[in-house]
Amino acid sequence: MDLSKIIAVAGKSGLFRVIAQSRQALIVESLEDGKRQPVPSSVRVSSLQEISMFTTGDDAPLTQVLEKLHAVQQGKNDLDPKAEEKVLWEKLGEALPDHDRDRIYPSDVRKLFTWYGLLLKSGEFDRKEEPKAAEKKEEEGGKAPKKAAAKAGAAKPAKADKAAAPKGGTASKPKATTMRKSAQRGS
Repeated sequence: MDLSKIIAVAGKSGLFRVIAQSRQALIVESLEDGKRQPVPSSVRVSSLQEISMFTTGDDAPLTQVLEKLHAVQQGKNDLDPKAEEKVLWEKLGEALPDHDRDRIYPSDVRKLFTWYGLLLKSGEFDRKEEPKAAEKKEEEGGKAPKKAAAKAGAAKPAKADKAAAPKGGTASKPKATTMRKSAQRGS
């Protein structure tokens, strides 16, 4: 399960999939209803790939917690996030036995089960991680990634030379000139 493009947006309920990125905003698609909307860069955004849960040992990444919960639930969503706290803590204990109950808030447990329901409904557990471009070429029997990288590396210096060359007809900085003492103000 790849959660690198799934985000939670501060101030908005639910989860979103990143569709595109620009300088000023992210274009996201809601996992609930599929509507697309911009999220300004000034809004706090958290990728689910970077979130972890407190345990008595090392923190557990959310990806692992969700996969264990999926295995415990056997691919079903029969637990309501608005159920009693005791029931939610028991289910979390089944999926993550070494969770640190002192450092995890009940609201975080509710959020975990809400997110689990949204990810299950959107089919994220059924998706497989897409191999990277270099891995795809190897699988298809194409060129080796080193050869492709060497060709790409050969093309880069030409672009760098082009960018370093001065552009004609564009506004440039005025040349620094030394001023005579008599030309300075207040002399």
